[in-house]
Amino acid sequence: MHEAAQPQVPRGERSEVVIQTILGLLALLTFAYVGGHPRILRLEERLGISQVITAGFPFVLLGLVARMPEVGILSDSVLAEMSPLLRVGLGWIGFMVGFRFDTRLFQHIQRGMAWTVVLSTMLPFLCVLGASAVMLMLLLDGTGSLDLRDPVFIRDALILGTAGAMTAHTAGRLFSTREVIGTVSRIVRLEELAGVIGLCVVAAFFRPQGPEVSWQVPGTGWFLITIGLGASIGLLVYAILQRASAGPDLLVLTLGSISFAAGAAGNLHLSSVVVAFVAGVLLANFPGSYHDPLREMLHRLERPIYLLSLVIVGALWQVGDWRGWLLMPVFMAARLAGKWLATSRTFGDERFALSVEERNALAIAPIGSLAVAIVINAQLLYPGGSISLIVSAVIGGGVLTEIFVQLAGRRMLRARRVEERRAPAGQASSEVES
Repeated sequence: MHEAAQPQVPRGERSEVVIQTILGLLALLTFAYVGGHPRILRLEERLGISQVITAGFPFVLLGLVARMPEVGILSDSVLAEMSPLLRVGLGWIGFMVGFRFDTRLFQHIQRGMAWTVVLSTMLPFLCVLGASAVMLMLLLDGTGSLDLRDPVFIRDALILGTAGAMTAHTAGRLFSTREVIGTVSRIVRLEELAGVIGLCVVAAFFRPQGPEVSWQVPGTGWFLITIGLGASIGLLVYAILQRASAGPDLLVLTLGSISFAAGAAGNLHLSSVVVAFVAGVLLANFPGSYHDPLREMLHRLERPIYLLSLVIVGALWQVGDWRGWLLMPVFMAARLAGKWLATSRTFGDERFALSVEERNALAIAPIGSLAVAIVINAQLLYPGGSISLIVSAVIGGGVLTEIFVQLAGRRMLRARRVEERRAPAGQASSEVES
């Protein structure tokens, strides 16, 4: 929710709003802590619903319920007071993605992987972009006469295409071999880099309009300002980390740094995800003894903060708009078609050097948390209008995609077990014949 769109709370109701905000925060923090508990994570893994969007969807529903007038916990006034918390959550996701981008992982990159990344990113992007452009044209203008050169239309299509190209970093877990997980993880890291660049381009060249936007800078200038702001915060945090110890000091420093990055980006109408991502990349690749404790702390708090953000996302989600529900299956089908085309193009080509398991892991890959962060960040930058359709498509399409991924993954595992059972019998018969 953009600051300019926040409703003003009447003076007589401010105390009530403050109490509701405090109670709402306490309840949300409790649910987020329970959702991130190791026992809950192990239960989700046994049930096969450990992917981030499916596991977090109940928290989206919780936000929907809390927004209902009968409940009244997350009213418009309360959401206006809690909007900075959502920015911090987006900054945390961006920082996590950036801190995972360690350039040492790509020192021994396989031959042809760059082409694989290009195909697995561009083909889903183009498929989602084309399909969503047609659907948005029909949904936003019943006659189909919407101007394709409309900046808002181009912006929405680019955001949806960028989100559709993203893959969950847990995609390789469908296959337990370490080689598959390692290769798929490196490809996903490069896809996330492309997604962050795409979000940065959209935020820089499609600036919000209004009296609250005072600076008049070209799009290229805003792009460089975004990178410079993230780099400056990263350098500042790196200098402080040289004196900070592990434990509470590190936690306070990290939360304060991400909050500062998200707040600075919000005041300049820039992407909180991108600014925090740049800071995270610098800290991941600078030398120092802080890497392991910082990585452990980020991993421990990633799940609760992400779930807490999903509750606010659910409260902001306009589920009553039927157009968003029609866009969900289109988004899912176009994204999976693009992933399938990318992997089928690499099949049999020696330049790509991917195994069948690695291609399957990329072809039926679920959507990661970065895709949700991209569309929610877009909603904060461009409140109202058709952005709500984009949010519905990504959240609902992500759940549908993970249902398909779970079914396909279990079928592939059963087929592989059958082949493993047949293999010893075939080997034994060949030994007898010899």
